[in-house]
Amino acid sequence: MRMATANFIIKNNKELILHSLFGLLIGYFFLHPVSMVIHWVETNNSAFSWTEVERVFYDSMVHSFSFHMMPMSLAFTTLGLLGGLGSGIYYKSIKKKKYLLYGRHQLLQQSIPSLIANGKTEFVEFKPSLRHDYRQVKTDKNIELVVLKEIAGFLNAKGGTLIIGVDDYGEILGLANDYWSLKKQNKDGFQERIILLVSNSFGKDICSRIHFAFHTIQDREICALYIDPSSRPVYLSERNNTVFYLRAGNVTTPLTTSETVKYLQTRRKI
Repeated sequence: MRMATANFIIKNNKELILHSLFGLLIGYFFLHPVSMVIHWVETNNSAFSWTEVERVFYDSMVHSFSFHMMPMSLAFTTLGLLGGLGSGIYYKSIKKKKYLLYGRHQLLQQSIPSLIANGKTEFVEFKPSLRHDYRQVKTDKNIELVVLKEIAGFLNAKGGTLIIGVDDYGEILGLANDYWSLKKQNKDGFQERIILLVSNSFGKDICSRIHFAFHTIQDREICALYIDPSSRPVYLSERNNTVFYLRAGNVTTPLTTSETVKYLQTRRKI
């Protein structure tokens, strides 16, 4: 168990370990000898040649590894280690930002009409409504759960756009039926309802990951939810079960417990 935990920690922090190790080596084998050469140059008032500098550098290199220089070596090693650690943290943060921005970058290259025309993708999903059942022609709050599944799937993956008011075939249905079912029968009421659902299901902090944009196409208003990836896994309570949904390809699917653990371990490496 301890070995498995250690291996997981190493894999999850590989960049930090490599950068720190590289910084440590630079501090010990380069910064310390160079500092001694610089000190010699500054204190030597007589003229000197580059050949002499090379000799001093070699002597300083050998001298820096002597026992009585260990405190200074330790100081420069620590300095190099901290510099490498900072470099590793920066590299990892840049890598993570690129991962988070990848999905949004794919979407920004396309307009809403072209997104609809191109159909469902890894980053695009359609839903006819938030809570109106077009088959039974009535309001059904159970449909809200279907919308939440899609939101959860995007949050747990690379993000994406959920367009509400458009069916699976790209037909523009609009939000009029949803508006009619709300207490505040307009886009403000629609937005407030989604924020309430997201807040209650995933937490208030997740609301900042959802961005709203309303568009009028064919004289019908639709809503595009631009969903950023979540920095933490989100779960949806469904029939007394806690379910992890993930967007993969053009579908959103529930993962088993083991699949969820494996996915989250893989995601932490990014």
